[in-house]
Amino acid sequence: MNSIRYSIFLLFFINIRLLAQVPSPLDRLISVDIRNATVDNALRQISRAGQFEFSYNASRIDVNAVVTVRATNTPVREVLNRVFRNRVTFKSRGNHVILVQAEPAEAEPKNFLLDGYILDEQTGERIGRASVFEKTTLASTVSNPFGYYRLQLPTNLPTVRLDVRKQAYQGETVVVRSRISHSVTIRMTPQPPVTSTVQTLPIRVTEDTLRSVASSLSSVPVEMPTPTIDSIPPQPVSVVDQGLASISKLFVSAQQAIHDINLSRDTLYRDWQVSFLPFIGTNHRLSGRISNRLSFNALVGYSFSVRTLEVGGLANLVRADVHGFQAAGLANVVGGNVQAVQVGGLANYTDQNVTGVQVAGLANSVGKSVDGLQLAGMANYTNEDVRGMQIGGLVNVAAQSIRGMQLAGLANYTHNDVKGWQISGILNRARRVTSGHQIGLFNVADTVGSAPIGLLSYIRKGGYQRVEVAANEVNMLNVTFRTGVRHFYNILTAGHSFGRDGSPRLSAGYGIGSASRLSRATLFNLEAIYHHLFYFDGNYSGEWNNHIRLNTLLETKLSGRLSLAFGPSFNWYFSNDGRPRPLLQPDVTLFADRTDSYSNTLHSGWIGFQVGLRYGRW
Repeated sequence: MNSIRYSIFLLFFINIRLLAQVPSPLDRLISVDIRNATVDNALRQISRAGQFEFSYNASRIDVNAVVTVRATNTPVREVLNRVFRNRVTFKSRGNHVILVQAEPAEAEPKNFLLDGYILDEQTGERIGRASVFEKTTLASTVSNPFGYYRLQLPTNLPTVRLDVRKQAYQGETVVVRSRISHSVTIRMTPQPPVTSTVQTLPIRVTEDTLRSVASSLSSVPVEMPTPTIDSIPPQPVSVVDQGLASISKLFVSAQQAIHDINLSRDTLYRDWQVSFLPFIGTNHRLSGRISNRLSFNALVGYSFSVRTLEVGGLANLVRADVHGFQAAGLANVVGGNVQAVQVGGLANYTDQNVTGVQVAGLANSVGKSVDGLQLAGMANYTNEDVRGMQIGGLVNVAAQSIRGMQLAGLANYTHNDVKGWQISGILNRARRVTSGHQIGLFNVADTVGSAPIGLLSYIRKGGYQRVEVAANEVNMLNVTFRTGVRHFYNILTAGHSFGRDGSPRLSAGYGIGSASRLSRATLFNLEAIYHHLFYFDGNYSGEWNNHIRLNTLLETKLSGRLSLAFGPSFNWYFSNDGRPRPLLQPDVTLFADRTDSYSNTLHSGWIGFQVGLRYGRW
């Protein structure tokens, strides 16, 4: 039973595909030899040859007129034009052709129609999905899958030049002298095969678009000559490009997508344009191949390039370059370079380079380099270099290098060199920082030319990292980690006293330090460390017990990565709960248990000593 159902479904699917490939009655090729026959008899011969039926009102058409028509492999519509000499109009519906007597011609018609077929010069085959347009009025159409086109033009045009373009064919221009409706057959010569690299834009048209008018936009080649779509190797599509293709499918019609492919060697120029949507505007369906000096879009605009100014209510889609100023309520999407100020309510995307300013409420993204400023409420991304400044509410990313500044609320990332500053609320990451500074809670780099400033800094090559186990007059055991560069490093430390009752059992501290080289194997460390002391005697009061220590240490290399560090320290202890000095070893007292005049805080000072072993790269 399942096999029968599958067979029925398969047969139904095949029939649907075959029906979709059958040309309409008017596009079917027939051969007839009609000699001195009435129109009624001629129509019967034509319907029999084309395997369709006519529908018409015999009282409105002179069926007794005598005609002679000879045709071989000729479309039905051309045969009917010969029979009726353009006095009857016709259209197809299903497998029927409906004949209607043409309206009386106006004394001075405002428009006239051009129609006909586009043929391959070498094979004679009809060419579907070819672009036909007139540059002055921007009237355009696309030939149907069987090569037929139909275009209406005003009669007051001083010169009518019909331009025809098709991918993989040489462009054709036909001069039309008559201003009455008539048929024009156009022949196109194929281009010789070529092998060249094709660059693509994020607004793309898929292979399906070439084979079905109803398909979606996903790839547009911008350099010619180009190979056919079948000869282009598949390329990986990024998440960003997939998103842009989805946006394009919403706003760019299939006919516009076909024009973009066929007219890839042509650019038309206009001083201004106004549009509501990409296919509703003064540039009509050729908007994707027109460069505008001024562009105003009520909702969404679509153009080839902008030379001075563009404003869009929602979005601006530009396939090539933008110069001047561009603003949109939601987003600007540019497939080329931007030399302008670009302002997007949510986002800006530029596939090539930006020279100028990008401002977005949410994010800016650039496919190559930025010379200027990127300012975004959330994130900025540049796929290559930044020469200027990135300011992001959360994150800035330069996938190559930056010469200038990155300023972010959360994090900055540069894959290669930073010649300038990275300033963030939490994290800065770069490969090499050759000038300027990293300022953030956490700074990470391979190499730096100047000291990073933050809570913790880690420099992989040429940095200063030490793990130390030491003892002093307060704690018998201190474990300390130092990280940063030799001139400025961060200190994290924890200690245990193992002392008598009433003494602090644990301490935790943070500090900063600097090491000066005295010889190849000796460093002098100057450090300031704040400690908080924790008592576990059941008398916790919630008050602070604080210890500030100023270390002056000599660090002497013993072997390999092992070194000895020792030296005196200057100490200041202050407590709000009246606890005494936390000393386990003898000391040199500077002052003891002094009370300030504005609180009950006890202050003590002394000179102590520390000795320890350190491990780290020299």
